[in-house]
Amino acid sequence: MSCDPFCPWCRTTPEAMEHFLLQCPRFHSQHATLRIPALCPGHHTLDLLTLQAASGIHCSWQPAVLRLTCAFLRKTGQLPHL
Repeated sequence: MSCDPFCPWCRTTPEAMEHFLLQCPRFHSQHATLRIPALCPGHHTLDLLTLQAASGIHCSWQPAVLRLTCAFLRKTGQLPHL
């Protein structure tokens, strides 16, 4: 959303939702909460589509994934900037 195409923390990686949600070192501790294998049996890591829409997982796990994604956004303090 900024004029600068790069992540404000990494400065060398293009700013993208996938980078923010899954890769940016600035939010390493928050990323760890999104990678709980027990959360979604059969999914070792959560990808962008799963985090944004709970796509490709059993319907019983979808609310939990969406809650974790929202919690991640609140913990990072970046929700107002998206």
